[in-house]
Amino acid sequence: MKLTILLLLLTSCTFYSQNNLDSILKNPEYNCKKTKNTSFEKLALTFPLNKTTKVQIVSFEYKNVMITEEGKEDKQILIDSLPRIGNKLDYKNIKECKNLELINIIELSDILYNFNYNPKKDKTISVASCYMPRNVIVFLDSEENIIEFIEICFECGGHYVFRESNFGEFCDGKIQLIKNFFIAMQMKYGLIEK
Repeated sequence: MKLTILLLLLTSCTFYSQNNLDSILKNPEYNCKKTKNTSFEKLALTFPLNKTTKVQIVSFEYKNVMITEEGKEDKQILIDSLPRIGNKLDYKNIKECKNLELINIIELSDILYNFNYNPKKDKTISVASCYMPRNVIVFLDSEENIIEFIEICFECGGHYVFRESNFGEFCDGKIQLIKNFFIAMQMKYGLIEK
């Protein structure tokens, strides 16, 4: 009985993911493609997944200000704004938080690691200068310490990787897939509402 329920759940997630994926990648403005097919078993051996015991998706109110280096108009210094106390999440200042199940971690890992710029198209990036992140993917260890996080501003398409782990290239289609993943996980703040 449990196996039947698990298979039904996997099938429905795969159906949703495939329809979601097809509609995003057919958008001519997104120059994204599934360029790799690295299995989760292999990804789980690399940082940060090899140190992770819990993955959370989080929404928070952006409170920091973007700083630009003096004399360098195009060079911006990003200040991560994830609410935390030391190396732990500050749950009192978080709007929404969801612990991901293994099946969700596998789906999100596929998006993060296997989707990149389509090598047959020019790399175009749609980024506005309004970087105000409200959403984040957090990788935690067994002590609930933050070992890595990806901060995302879905409004402008900007992102910031805390420890600079290699999640591949963040093409517009990948950002949209991550946004749709957050929405499918019933997150609202920074996606549907502000």
